Amino acid sequence: MIFKRIRPPVDIIAPLIIEEIGAGNDVKIGVTGFSMYPLLRSESDMVILSKPENIKKLDVVFYKRPNGQYVLHRIIRKKGDVLSIAGDNETELEHPVYVSDCIGKMTYYIRNGKKHSVNSISYLLYCHFWKFIFPFRHIAVKAIMFIGKHRRK
Repeated sequence: MIFKRIRPPVDIIAPLIIEEIGAGNDVKIGVTGFSMYPLLRSESDMVILSKPENIKKLDVVFYKRPNGQYVLHRIIRKKGDVLSIAGDNETELEHPVYVSDCIGKMTYYIRNGKKHSVNSISYLLYCHFWKFIFPFRHIAVKAIMFIGKHRRK
């Protein structure tokens, strides 16, 4: 018997995610889309979300946009309860996003079955580097994709 992993659209499972996180449980969800590349890879990586407590700059949060879309992006700036957010593969800031819009905060990501903490030194170095090169991200992402494409050949 062959099993296929089914990933329902996030807007369908969002009420369950909100309920579980609200009850104090962590939730594991699959990543779709390329806005958080190169940190997160679409259709293969997963993230573990916890309650969005003590949200700070460089955290990755799961939030709901005013148009109803659910998004997982990084906080670039925080002033009080107002956030400026962008995906790691984006060059435009989304502003304002409010702390109250945040449903969960990424505490781990999972790649190839291995759990990676957002508190690890390598992850924190990545975050600071990626924030530093924010204006030049599109160049960095193209370079990473070029290297990866030629490494596979």
